[in-house]
Amino acid sequence: MLYDTLENLNQYTGLFEHLDTAIAFIEGGGLDDLPEGRTDIDGDAVYVLVSQAQPTPGEGRPFETHTRYMDLHIDLEGAELCEVALGDLQEEAPYQEQADAALWQGDTSAALVLGEGRFAVFMVEEAHKPLIRAQGFDTVKKAVFKIAY
Repeated sequence: MLYDTLENLNQYTGLFEHLDTAIAFIEGGGLDDLPEGRTDIDGDAVYVLVSQAQPTPGEGRPFETHTRYMDLHIDLEGAELCEVALGDLQEEAPYQEQADAALWQGDTSAALVLGEGRFAVFMVEEAHKPLIRAQGFDTVKKAVFKIAY
């Protein structure tokens, strides 16, 4: 996982080719006018999903993992908490290729706060739980970059 402020985003170039494509898009001011829904940046190699959501409590909700894509999460408006699983996981739902997701339960996690000006990258197979309600924020507008691994 990477977790930092957007002002430091360019420090992560060179890690993965397609991550560099997403970073160049963000650094070029590409976040400013993104419509809701999917926007292709480099076909299926890099695209972004923009949505409005109502975060919910994290207790009992599963963690998700992806196999083909890493996620780069940015909150455009509002804030949310995310958790990253630590330790052993129990499969809740097997991998679904169309959704590129499997669901897991785990007892131990580390939390981070997303919000305007911050980002998190969740690597493939890294169990994470986004959209957990942060105090004082009932809604969040977010961009999730799907970056082919």
